Parts: sequence; structure tokens; C-alpha cells
Amino acid sequence: MKRLLLSLVAALAVGALSYAITRGIMRPAEEDPDTWLQREFKLTETQRAAVEKLQADYEPICAEHCAQIMQIQRQLAAAPDDPALQTELARLKQVCFDATSKHLREVAAQMEPAQARQFLALMEPKISGHDHAAPLGLK
Repeated sequence: MKRLLLSLVAALAVGALSYAITRGIMRPAEEDPDTWLQREFKLTETQRAAVEKLQADYEPICAEHCAQIMQIQRQLAAAPDDPALQTELARLKQVCFDATSKHLREVAAQMEPAQARQFLALMEPKISGHDHAAPLGLK
């Protein structure tokens, strides 16, 4: 009985180890956002090219918004009670939110309606929680 129990435990351990090894080995490499977007939303090459162009055009705008927001946040760290800085931060965050929302709708417009709804449901919540340390990606 002891031998059977020991064999069973050993077999389970070997199985668990085998599973862990194959999951690590067979895990795909980190995909770039464009490849992920194409795979996740089943984009055609034409759709992917349109989305890549939209993203390339929007990225410097987004980066500029982030830089402006980060600058005001640094100023606020030195003067947290400054109402002008607080107002400016709120304004810049709204500009960023509006521009990013528009950009996401433009990206979604390149997709089939069902894909677009799924894409927006995934991406729109990310806008509000974005920390502006870097431009918001499409993944």
C-alpha cells in the first residue's frame, strides 16, 4: 500500500512538473501591440495597416499630452495647494481623455462592428486609469 501511494505521488509530481515545463516552453514570445491587435480582433492586413497609421500619427500627440500632464504633476508636488495648477491639471487630463477617446473611436472605425464594440469595451476603461507616465498603447 505504501509503495502504491508513493508511486501515485511520484506520478502526480512528474505530471505537474511536465505541465509546468511545457507551459513555459510553449508560451509564445511577447507580441508587439500591432500583432496582438490583429490576432485578437481578427484584423485584415488592410485594417491592420490603417490602425498602424492611426497609431503612428497619434502617438506623438499622446506623448505630448503625457509630458504636459507629468510637468504639471511635478509642479503640483512642489505646490499642492495651488488652485491654478490644479485647474490646469484637470484641463490637461480632459484634453487627453477627449483626444484619446476620439483616437480609439477612429481605430474602432477600421474594424467590423462586433470587433469595434469589443475593442472599445476593452480600451475605453483604460483611459480613466491611465497614469500618463507613457503614451497609452493599444494592448
